[in-house]
Amino acid sequence: MIRDFNLVKKIDQTYDTCIVGSGPAGITLALKLAGNGMKVALLEAGGLDYSAMSQDYYECESVGHDAWPEFTRLRYFGGTSNHWSGRCRPFEASDFDKRLINGLPGWPMSYNSIEGYLKEAMTILDLNVSAGFTPINKPLLKSNFYPDKFAKSPPTRFNTKYLDVISSHQDIDCLYNANVVDMRLDSSHQTVKSMAIASHEGNHTNITAKDFILCLGGIENPRFLLNCDQQMPGGIGNQNGMVGRCFMEHLNVPIGSFLHKDPEEASPMQFFTDDIFCSDQEIGKSNLSMSMVNKIKSYGRTRAIKTFFKNIACNLEIEEKVQFISDFSCPGMGTIGSLVEQAPNLDSRVSLSKAKDNMGLRRAKLDWKIAKYDERTIRSTAIEMAKQFSQADLGNIKLADFILDKSLPIKYGHHAHHMGTTRMSEDPKYGVVNTDCKVHDVDNLYIAGSSVFSTGGACNPTMPIVQLSLRLADHLIQ
Repeated sequence: MIRDFNLVKKIDQTYDTCIVGSGPAGITLALKLAGNGMKVALLEAGGLDYSAMSQDYYECESVGHDAWPEFTRLRYFGGTSNHWSGRCRPFEASDFDKRLINGLPGWPMSYNSIEGYLKEAMTILDLNVSAGFTPINKPLLKSNFYPDKFAKSPPTRFNTKYLDVISSHQDIDCLYNANVVDMRLDSSHQTVKSMAIASHEGNHTNITAKDFILCLGGIENPRFLLNCDQQMPGGIGNQNGMVGRCFMEHLNVPIGSFLHKDPEEASPMQFFTDDIFCSDQEIGKSNLSMSMVNKIKSYGRTRAIKTFFKNIACNLEIEEKVQFISDFSCPGMGTIGSLVEQAPNLDSRVSLSKAKDNMGLRRAKLDWKIAKYDERTIRSTAIEMAKQFSQADLGNIKLADFILDKSLPIKYGHHAHHMGTTRMSEDPKYGVVNTDCKVHDVDNLYIAGSSVFSTGGACNPTMPIVQLSLRLADHLIQ
């Protein structure tokens, strides 16, 4: 059932599992656990629809490169799946190779332990299991890159797909407008006793359960743990200072543009770096998407004059001289999009700001940084792609100045994939959760979602999030 916590006067039930957050991780866990006879409390801080008041809690102090978290997450039932684009790509076996990156270990679990949940995750995300993951272009390059494979969810909106299912489920008690404001441990500080929740209208209560799972997202998971510092100075799970560390994104780098030798025949192309190239260069993985510009496009109230101005610039071949006014590409040119793996980096982190939200919790402070490892990934991948594109006689790539000139700062943006801030590690020195997604030193506290990613690969995180959630559910069912 689903209830508005503003209207709930008393909760007199102890649950088997309390899940905090109703995005893809939380809903996947709730349905699988309840389907196996467990009584589940599913807490959603927002409402059933978007509201500016609830969204305000994602406001974040940014002291590094800005990832715009307040605009890239959604805080209501269904979470960020409500504006997810639907692209899905599985992790590869090599993502789980034993290795050190920036002095940090990678995944402590095997590829097989997540791969077994692929088909079930595909079904949840409404992907065609029999079709699998297919490339959109044939092999075109001689080496070091292969056609990328992916599948497209409709996309699945967890709000739309699962609202009625959870409303009618007798073993799921979903409370919305229920903000978690604290977590209480027993006297040994090894077991969570309860979660304190509050509504905007002043309703308060405590939820008790056998197990607790945080599914709040890559910034909110560490923010909540760090705020729970009354019993554990520095926050719960933070004995080794790892909560909030290793914030990772997929880097969106404008590496350049290309001219195809036959623009009229050019179709969209997507390439993925192969394992041998990444290993030899000691770099992360990347997806490069290439497509032709067929028509000048502008947006906004002045779009007509912008389009007129851009067309003149293209016709006079002076587009480079006016890029400072409007960033654009001319028809016949090709644009290159990128999704680049960021390595775990202790200095890229989420901590707490001095500012507080309306529930009295300190807001997040994000210091997003890339390391020398990431700069090498970006430059090595871009230069090799330019070589391979030319050697395949497809045309030529014009690389951005910062690719070839190491004295220039690399331009990069975000893909709204927040990962790594409660990373998985066998050794508590290097992470927050173990291979079962359980917080080190807390017997019944688990974390789900991309914040547990040890490394991010170069695949969109939604499907691996669902796979890991199914894996965690099986662990709790046993």
